[in-house]
Amino acid sequence: MLPGLALVLLAAWTARALEVPTDGNAGLLAEPQVAMFCGKLNMHMNVQNGKWESDPSGTKTCIGTKEGILQYCQEVYPELQITNVVEANQPVTIQNWCKRSRKQCKTHTHIVIPYRCLVGEFVSDALLVPDKCKFLHQERMDVCETHLHWHTVAKETCSEKSTNLHDYGMLLPCGIDKFRGVEFVCCPLAEESDNIDSADTDYADGSEDKVVEVAEEEEVADVEEEEAEDDEDDEDGDEVEEEAEEPYEEATERTTSIATTTTTTTESVEEVVREVCSEQAETGPCRAMISRWYFDVTEGKCAPFFYGGCGGNRNNFDTEEYCMAVCGSVKSQSLLKTTQEHLPQDPVKLPTTAASTPDAVDKYLETPGDENEHAHFQKAKERLEAKHRERMSQVMREWEEAERQAKNLPKADKKAVIQHFQEKVESLEQEAANERQQLVETHMARVEAMLNDRRRLALENYITALQAVPPRPNHIFNIIR
Repeated sequence: MLPGLALVLLAAWTARALEVPTDGNAGLLAEPQVAMFCGKLNMHMNVQNGKWESDPSGTKTCIGTKEGILQYCQEVYPELQITNVVEANQPVTIQNWCKRSRKQCKTHTHIVIPYRCLVGEFVSDALLVPDKCKFLHQERMDVCETHLHWHTVAKETCSEKSTNLHDYGMLLPCGIDKFRGVEFVCCPLAEESDNIDSADTDYADGSEDKVVEVAEEEEVADVEEEEAEDDEDDEDGDEVEEEAEEPYEEATERTTSIATTTTTTTESVEEVVREVCSEQAETGPCRAMISRWYFDVTEGKCAPFFYGGCGGNRNNFDTEEYCMAVCGSVKSQSLLKTTQEHLPQDPVKLPTTAASTPDAVDKYLETPGDENEHAHFQKAKERLEAKHRERMSQVMREWEEAERQAKNLPKADKKAVIQHFQEKVESLEQEAANERQQLVETHMARVEAMLNDRRRLALENYITALQAVPPRPNHIFNIIR
């Protein structure tokens, strides 16, 4: 297809879709966007100079719901009519992230996927159609799905035509970060394999291994710089109160800095689905406790888990039906692992229950209930989830290393180690589930006991008032009320 003809067809279809452009972004140097990294202040794009800036209030950190993200967009861009948000197609590298209450920030760099703050009436993205590429679109008026769902639809459609996804955009909004369709551009494999800007490649070099290495280097540099900042703060005496929070925040950053998933333009649909559906359920760095579904390769079915609201990975679905529709065909034996003989003689041991419970479960259980019961429960739950995420990340790093070692080995030699890592993950998930259940049951029992104490005290006061001589009707009425 000639480029000119492709653009004509694109314009004609856009007009047919009745999506009329508006001037919401007229005069702006950059598109309104917000970015979050838990433990650090939120960032937003300065639309006048095209630079990322820290949260103006100096207090806002990661937000766990799409509604909250939309509200935050409206707060940082009060002069714009922000009507919706959508996850960006590509991750970005942002520098100078500040911790909460920091007066000065050093060059802390993180790679995150920002959210675009959509201005005014929705307008579909203008997609360029290179030579030999095709513009396609799909709409389903009976569904209302997320950015991730429509990205998967576009990717699978291109793969069915033996092409790669080059670029894509959402169509027909039906909710906050939810849409009824997608427009996309498919390009031939030969041309797209050399295109580093492909929408199907999450990072510029298309290499998962390199991304992990960069993240780990950032992690080490981050920790060193933050320790230096802590020393300066101690000397100034300005931020003593924040020090108690930093061990947890740094542990969260170590977890989230490696929680990146990449797919390359040369992968087939089957490989992409297998990669996504083979990932373990990951709560992510936020703590919203949203009920979601993930595909369990050991059971061959979808199972529920709690999602924190940000971060995590793509094995994360709103419903069980959607989860099975995407991952139902994945078989556990298709996973690439390594043989036991290529692992260290004494594999890295997972932290035991005793390592996490003193900070999370036991400390909460040993503290008697009081008027601050809910706050104690929330803190214990957050610590438990942070410890679980850190332990799961350690196992996944071991698994990834084993997978790299096993690329050239026969499949028959990999079965024992597949079982080895699956049992590790199952054990951690079961242990975390048991601890969560114990926390919830204890919390509910304490709340019930507190309510019973209040009822008993109210009844005693009522009986005492009735027996008072002489009777005091107003006092009795106040007690009943």
